[in-house]
Amino acid sequence: MTILYYLFVIRFRKLVAKGDYLAMILIILLYFVSAILFYKNYEFLGSYVPLLFLDILVYHLQRSDLELLKMKKNYKVILFTEYFIYSFPFYVVLLLKKEFVFIIAIWMVKLLLINLSGFNLKVIKYPFNTFNIYWHISFRKYRLIYMLPLLLVLVFMAENSKNQNLLYAVFLGLCIIACTPSFEREKIEEIKYNTFSAEKYLLYQFRNSVINTAYLVSPILILLCFLYMWEKMLFIVFIFIIPLLNLMFRYIYFKNNLLQQILFIFFIASSILLFGVPLLAVPFMYKKAIKTINELKTC
Repeated sequence: MTILYYLFVIRFRKLVAKGDYLAMILIILLYFVSAILFYKNYEFLGSYVPLLFLDILVYHLQRSDLELLKMKKNYKVILFTEYFIYSFPFYVVLLLKKEFVFIIAIWMVKLLLINLSGFNLKVIKYPFNTFNIYWHISFRKYRLIYMLPLLLVLVFMAENSKNQNLLYAVFLGLCIIACTPSFEREKIEEIKYNTFSAEKYLLYQFRNSVINTAYLVSPILILLCFLYMWEKMLFIVFIFIIPLLNLMFRYIYFKNNLLQQILFIFFIASSILLFGVPLLAVPFMYKKAIKTINELKTC
């Protein structure tokens, strides 16, 4: 109990000033008020249950005291109890609504999350093609492997609740993961001394992205087949296309990472709003990317 008390205090210290117990009480009350509002509007908000427990996932990935906690033999029990207390008001809502499947699914995700923290992610051998090493680096740096169990659970919940928005959230999550390595960039020397021509170099980057994205989406694809969600598989195509577009932006704006991110997001958003019209610029973007790579090779 003492360890749990200090863990709660440490987390509160990240949100409020030291000794500000009034603010701590208000935060706790906010949790209970949110749970009450969620209970009263459950018919409308029930499909978004996983989002209520997303803060636990984010907190677990960001915390820096796991190595210290592992010195305790029962550290997994401590973590599970801590996360259970954080989410207790929402568990009560699910219990009152007899959503036992949701409760068990969320417990399984938390148990998987806690047990994965016992492994050294640096020694996990990912199946990705190594032409673009940033697929490996990004998965280790941002711990993206933790997102996959959550996405799988969301697919189950989307089917159980017949809420397609959750399924679209899964596809969006896969797109973000697949695009993450393309926001990193290799050193100019690596491009300059590569024996491939600019066009061949970019094509190999495309090939690498397609192969690695296939590894990424395969668990979701298998689950969609298992659930007979055949019509939703069409959206998988976009998960392959969007990272390829980001690769072109990566080389067009190679020296400005921030500009790449802003314009890429703007391009995707405008393509959705304008029914794909901006995609007509793709051939010009491809030529511009090759031109930039040639400039990097000769600089």
